[in-house]
Amino acid sequence: MDLDRAAATLDAWPETVDTRWPAVLRAFATHHLDDPREFVRDGVAMTIALDYHARVSAWVRRLDGDAEIAVRLAALAQHVRRFELPRRDYPEGVVGYKRWRAAAMLRHVELAKATLTSVGYEPALGDRVGAVMLKKQLHHDPGAALLEDAVCLRFVQDELAAFAADREPEAVAAIVAKTWAKMSPAGHAATLAVLPSLSLSSRLVELVVAATAAG
Repeated sequence: MDLDRAAATLDAWPETVDTRWPAVLRAFATHHLDDPREFVRDGVAMTIALDYHARVSAWVRRLDGDAEIAVRLAALAQHVRRFELPRRDYPEGVVGYKRWRAAAMLRHVELAKATLTSVGYEPALGDRVGAVMLKKQLHHDPGAALLEDAVCLRFVQDELAAFAADREPEAVAAIVAKTWAKMSPAGHAATLAVLPSLSLSSRLVELVVAATAAG
């Protein structure tokens, strides 16, 4: 896929009036096209990174068509160049996973800020984008909550079925509950609304509904 088409694939906000938007789309599309992992959606070949960020961005817009620019930009950078920091480079187990996640998140923020600066965004906006991406104030920052909802919805839509296929029911129930706990009421409502359109087993649907009942 060429750069122009990749940028268009990534663009959930084609009518934005921000004059830097086309440049930042191309900058992040360049990052995502470097992913060596190929992916095909609806007959269109791209990369896993490009598809991931396009889907997260689309969910941000679907949830809030007036989302602040920092959240729109954070969606473009959520896992930027994560393919260069594979999980296998860290020890197995929970401790190794947490080390990997922490290192990855900090690197994503660093790369996001550098990319935003390169196309003319102010450092203050880069700091705000970083705060949204890190989600340290998840339940007190509407922007961070919106991004997390989009990330979780993309997981439910694109990965939950495959995740559950080779895991014990208890492990699946735990990840569903953990995902639900990170989401806002708006994210919960969107998840329940999209469930009928997904190819999920009745058991998975029951788990999501059970998570709803548990609060």
